Amino acid sequence: MSQPLENLEVAMAFEDWALPRGYDMTQDGGQFQNLETRAAWLGFEAAHGPAGCRPYGQQLYALIKRKSEYAHQSDKLFPVRVAAPPYDDYIVHGGIGGVYRQKDVDFYVIDDGKQYRLS
Repeated sequence: MSQPLENLEVAMAFEDWALPRGYDMTQDGGQFQNLETRAAWLGFEAAHGPAGCRPYGQQLYALIKRKSEYAHQSDKLFPVRVAAPPYDDYIVHGGIGGVYRQKDVDFYVIDDGKQYRLS
């Protein structure tokens, strides 16, 4: 499931879809080890990839603020989504830590290769 950055949203969406259904997400070298999971991924990728239906809108990215306690984790943009917090106020899902508080990140979108910070 190794994907270029522009397809990372499809990979994240597949994980969100597959985990509650009990698919084995174990990978080896970027490929799913479980045959059923591999087949489900191929179908999901075909339906949601460049040749399939794609969500409208832009991918939301986050950058961890320098003053955040999580600043050591990354100094690069990473794709995120905003969803119900698993605990406390950690509503930003994605990145190395998995979830972050909104106060710990700045949000961005990328259009035509240019980064736009959202206020």
